[in-house]
Amino acid sequence: MTDKGAPADLPDNSLDKVRELLIGRDDKFVQEKLNNDAKGFVSSVVSEALFERETKDGSVNKVLVPLVEKSLHRSIEANSEKIVGTLYPLVGTLVRKAVSSFLIEFVERTNALIEHSLSPKSISWRFRAWQSGIKYSEYVASQIYQYQVQQLLVIHRETGTLLHSISSDPDKEKDADLISSMLVAINDFVADAFGVTSTESENELGEIKTEDFTLLIKIGPQALLVAAVTGSVPPEVRGKLQQTLEEFHHFYQQPLVNYDGDNAPFDGCETILADCLVSERKEGEGKKSKRLIGGVVLLAMLFAIVILSFMRLSLTVLKSDLHELVPPPGVILTDTYISNGKVHAKVLRDPAATSINQWFSESDIDLSRVIVSEEPFVSLKSHVILRKLETLVNALHLSETETLSLNAKEDNNAVISGSVFASTAQRFTQRMGRIPGISSIHVDTDALNVKAAHQIDNAVIQKAALNRLVNKISSQTVLFATNQQVLSEVQLAKLESLANEIKQLLSLANKTNTVVSIMVMGASDNSGSSARNRELSQKRAENVVNSLISLGVESDILIPVSLGELPLQNASMGRSVMLNVLISSEL
Repeated sequence: MTDKGAPADLPDNSLDKVRELLIGRDDKFVQEKLNNDAKGFVSSVVSEALFERETKDGSVNKVLVPLVEKSLHRSIEANSEKIVGTLYPLVGTLVRKAVSSFLIEFVERTNALIEHSLSPKSISWRFRAWQSGIKYSEYVASQIYQYQVQQLLVIHRETGTLLHSISSDPDKEKDADLISSMLVAINDFVADAFGVTSTESENELGEIKTEDFTLLIKIGPQALLVAAVTGSVPPEVRGKLQQTLEEFHHFYQQPLVNYDGDNAPFDGCETILADCLVSERKEGEGKKSKRLIGGVVLLAMLFAIVILSFMRLSLTVLKSDLHELVPPPGVILTDTYISNGKVHAKVLRDPAATSINQWFSESDIDLSRVIVSEEPFVSLKSHVILRKLETLVNALHLSETETLSLNAKEDNNAVISGSVFASTAQRFTQRMGRIPGISSIHVDTDALNVKAAHQIDNAVIQKAALNRLVNKISSQTVLFATNQQVLSEVQLAKLESLANEIKQLLSLANKTNTVVSIMVMGASDNSGSSARNRELSQKRAENVVNSLISLGVESDILIPVSLGELPLQNASMGRSVMLNVLISSEL
């Protein structure tokens, strides 16, 4: 009889059975408890675990970098516009800060260079720097700053090897390896010479002070933090160094314990050490710099005040010059004031008086600095009245056989001479009487020869009158409203005067054997159709002809014509009836 063995491919569940015997039905409770506390367990060890694994084989970096790169690539592809919009203000702010920082540093360096380049203090500082055997820039920094942490060194305590160093100014950075070796040698010497009965921690140096700077040494379990400080070191700097050393040990505990001479794990420690590169300027230098800036600002303000005062003074002088000017007849200067860098002048001027620009030019006044506000008024000065009288004489339309001249005298007398017809003399007298203040001067017309109408050829006079009527009638225009052909009351009253002129024209035409025809041309604008406009313009011309006939004008001389549309810029000119007088002599 043979025993049946268990199949070889059956799973071994012995471990599960043991777990079931030990926990029983409480396995779900244990699993739930572990799930609840998993976050706390992981969060307390995740950073140290990641750092230890990365230090051991670099697998964290190899795993995370591809994942992060793929995630960023997908996020940028999916949300490119959102990412650009989000980064734009950040990049702009960073650029502005960088430019602002550069400009501030540039101004400070330029200001310090100007201030100390040729001053007695700079010469004294150069001499002392030469005596001390240090660079002039380093000595200036020691004099300007109350204190300044210039360089930080992290040294492995057991081996004395320099782990990392940073400096506030790379140009002034000392040989870090040399300093670390020197500190280890000095520390060993002190421990051997004076530390017979002391513990190891008490044998360590805490500070090395020289004439130029102080080395502060903070001691940790595996590393030393050394700070090179110029000036008087305040207590808060020592506390900051101790806090930084503790943070360094916390983040780099494993590399420090297992240190084998490789400094690569400490390449990223600048973030921790950079906070210790602090400085504080001396109050005297800050005040002096502020006084210098204040002095420059004050000088600029004084210079601006001097310029403004000079401009104000020149404007005041110009204003005074305007008040002292004697205005020409017909001009009154009522007020002057200064505003917006200009002298404003308020002036009353008769239209017949001398222009303001001519007055200022003759008085050597700069027109570009004066703004004139001119108001018209009527002057009763004799000089202005005589000028108006002279303008009237020159404006009269005289025939070829007429002459008229004016001779003005200083005692408010004017002599009118020449030879004119009675009608011209009458027109001249009427217009002269309309000149304001004409009664204040004496106008002598004894030398004026007034000729009668019969003294010249009557036919010539009639022909001239005929031509004047032809021109007057041809210039008449009868206006209509939009899309209207009926004459308004205003236009009907105008046609009454026109009919009387046409009758006078026909009378003179009979006397001079002249044939007269009048083209009455109707027109319209282009607002309607062409056919409608042609019809409307014809109706307008016929209505004007009928109205003239009803007023006594002979129908034989009136010829209505339709012009249709007139594409004029002013549409009202197209809605009209125009007259054109045609004359010819009888054979």
